[in-house]
Amino acid sequence: MDRKDDIQSEFLKLKEEFETYQNFAESTIQMMNEKNTQLEKKLDSLTNIIEISKYINSNISADNLITMINDMIIGILGVTYSSICLIDKNTNHLIVKATNIKSNKLNFEEDEFFKNLNNEQPFVLNCKDPMLLGCDTKVNIHSIIGVPIYLRNEFRGYIIVEHTLLNFFSHDHITFISSIANQIAIALENNFLYNQIKEASIKDPLMGIYNRRYFFEFLEKKVLENSREEFAIVMMDIDNFKKFNDTYGHQFGDKALISIGEILKDGLEENDCVARYGGEEIVIYINKAYNHQLVFNRIEEIRKKICGNVVEYDGNRKSISASFGISYYPQNGDTVQKVLSVADAMLYEAKNLGRNRVITV
Repeated sequence: MDRKDDIQSEFLKLKEEFETYQNFAESTIQMMNEKNTQLEKKLDSLTNIIEISKYINSNISADNLITMINDMIIGILGVTYSSICLIDKNTNHLIVKATNIKSNKLNFEEDEFFKNLNNEQPFVLNCKDPMLLGCDTKVNIHSIIGVPIYLRNEFRGYIIVEHTLLNFFSHDHITFISSIANQIAIALENNFLYNQIKEASIKDPLMGIYNRRYFFEFLEKKVLENSREEFAIVMMDIDNFKKFNDTYGHQFGDKALISIGEILKDGLEENDCVARYGGEEIVIYINKAYNHQLVFNRIEEIRKKICGNVVEYDGNRKSISASFGISYYPQNGDTVQKVLSVADAMLYEAKNLGRNRVITV
């Protein structure tokens, strides 16, 4: 009987130990599964961040880079709306640079739900009642997350992401979206530097107008896109500029060129183009020049402003004049070079007639 009791006792002891071990094993397995799940999420997140980084770097020169990034956020997170707002350096206000919200009056700064934007801190908003932005009343937003964009500790803007599901966003999303915000900040800086380099390659460094190479590329592209559209070519030459330079010095001459560049940029419209042709010669493209009298009047106005402009340097105050020749495409030639030759001939005539005048065909 004692032997039987001993066996029974040993069995119960082993059973208890096994159950304890089993519970421990199950608890350990559950904990490991949770850790694996968390690691998988982090791996997925890291993979997405790497893909975003590759995508951004491969499109750093794109004009619509911010819109492309915003579309990627929507695709990765599977959200209803995403918007990227950046600080406008002129007004110091947040401006929506990319969004899939269909609204012409979208302004996060004025919406009551986005007062946190003034804090320049990440935030999560969840509300049972719809949070509407006055854009699409058919879509009820219940969960919103906002993450600031910083570059070298300077606040640059916000990523604002929205979903129709309540509690869709949590504070765990902040880490992931913050990594995207960092990528955007770097992309903005690189895009700015790229555009600076690009601008330097196509602009005259002194006058701030385009250079000759860019002008001809621009013009050839215009003709290829629409060979029937009329335009004017204006050749301009600063009168007696070499004598001006020799008399008053190159620094005075440089200041005169800079002031003329400003007058030209102010006198032209958005789709026109002006470039330094070489030395003191300048070439101008006038877009859609259907009214020849209007073109003449505009160039005559520029001539008067140049002539009336007084350049001051090192105690000297002098004015300078310029001569202009105008021709038209396709009336004066079926190629850019032919039209340019006619404009050059008109300029030559203006100089022969005493300079400081506009001559047109």
